[in-house]
Amino acid sequence: MNIKNKLTLLVSVTVICILIIADFIIYFLFIRTATHNEIQTLQSKAEQIIEKIGPQPLMRNSRAMDLRTMVPEDTAIRIVDENSKLILLVQNDPFELPPFHYAASNESELEDGDQNVIIVRVPIITTGSTPAGTLEMIEKMDSLDSSIGMLVTVLAFSTGGAALLSVIGGLLISRTIMNPISDHIRTMQDIERSLTFKKIPSHRKNKDELSQLTDTFNRMMERLEGSFLRQRQFVSDASHELNTTLTIIEGYAGMLKRWGTTNEEVQRESIENIYEESKRMKKMTRQLLDLASSQNDPKLEIESFSILECCKQAASLANKLHKRDIAVRAKGALDPIIQADPQKIKQLLLILLDNALKYSDKQIEMTVSTQGEDTEIRVKDYGIGIPKEHIGYVFDRFYRVDQARQRQTGGAGLGLPIAKSIVQEHGGTIAVRSEEGAGTEFTVRLPNTQTREPVKPAE
Repeated sequence: MNIKNKLTLLVSVTVICILIIADFIIYFLFIRTATHNEIQTLQSKAEQIIEKIGPQPLMRNSRAMDLRTMVPEDTAIRIVDENSKLILLVQNDPFELPPFHYAASNESELEDGDQNVIIVRVPIITTGSTPAGTLEMIEKMDSLDSSIGMLVTVLAFSTGGAALLSVIGGLLISRTIMNPISDHIRTMQDIERSLTFKKIPSHRKNKDELSQLTDTFNRMMERLEGSFLRQRQFVSDASHELNTTLTIIEGYAGMLKRWGTTNEEVQRESIENIYEESKRMKKMTRQLLDLASSQNDPKLEIESFSILECCKQAASLANKLHKRDIAVRAKGALDPIIQADPQKIKQLLLILLDNALKYSDKQIEMTVSTQGEDTEIRVKDYGIGIPKEHIGYVFDRFYRVDQARQRQTGGAGLGLPIAKSIVQEHGGTIAVRSEEGAGTEFTVRLPNTQTREPVKPAE
């Protein structure tokens, strides 16, 4: 059974059960109220008869004819003395009567049998406070039974009609709820068959859960499509890079094979270029492995260390590799101490420095400061900057701002995603601010910060 039918059945059964419970409550309340009203009416009539004719004439049976005129149809009156002896019976419409007995106080009861009747007993007091007898009024319940039968008929038809309406309403509700879900299913099936990314048209004006589901699905499709396109672009770029590198290596290897043994210049040039291209391939492979390992529950070797010293070490290493001026300075008089993996943090700093050095010929600045319980590291360059429309994508894997400079800079669009992954592993944040033609600044914030007085160099 599909969800639409289940929902229809659930709504219908729930409504029908509520109606049946309501019918039973109405039925029993009606019987109780109607019976109580009949008993009160009979008691009132009995008291009026006693008051009008008088206790003494009733007990002496001297006013039987007057009493007969006061008995309505479907009703009988009996006078019983204190010894439970029948003194008088008045009955215009003969029907089977239940046994009689004396009652010293007001009584009422329902008698079920071949004939359903209501019995009311009112004591007849002649002298003092001791009853001399009892006046019984017995009324057939034909009118009440007729009313109950009519009520049952009305309830049955109304319940049946309401049940039919509940089925129709359940179908409409299930269709309203399930139609967007069916659209999702059809779209997903189309995606599965065609291997394309499609969105679900949203025609709902109100922002209910189904509208939110549609919007969430469409956003997910956008992200998946963007990720798929970037990965496909990367595969294309990586394949091109690998093919170019292998072609270069193959070409220089061919030169070595032909002239390497006789021409030292060819030998030197071939070996140098084969070596450089091999390094490029190794770097790309290492970045891919780093990115993959960061997704598989990375293990951090946490230590306490000075982030300022770590920045100086990273700047020194980058300076040796690129022969560029990198300024490292601390804001404030305290040296921030963090709890982190020093090798990962150094890798993060080298990635940011490498990125700055690639796109700037001017000085690079590294600034370390404390912001509350966090350590803030800023890496700023004064290079070409990043266009505004590209800033939101710089941390996406395989994304490159300038495809034309890819081979010149030697990257594959993996450095910044690795940097972001390292920051997230440590519970921190990374942000970028850039202006085209003016430079770029990356800001990293890491938690678990302590401070100490900076170590002064020996004089």
